[in-house]
Amino acid sequence: MTLRTTVILTISVVAGGVVGGLTYVSGENVSKSLLAGLATVPAGVAFLHSIIQPGQSQ
Repeated sequence: MTLRTTVILTISVVAGGVVGGLTYVSGENVSKSLLAGLATVPAGVAFLHSIIQPGQSQ
């Protein structure tokens, strides 16, 4: 696994956790919060994949 892939997946999972946590704190139940967090992860991967360019091999 490349460093780029690791960074993209890590940021996306953290963002999903933040969204899920904020959804729960706002008063929704656990299942809705979990779905909101899980829906954020693939969107984050797609977004970060488009803005983080692969590095040049040396």
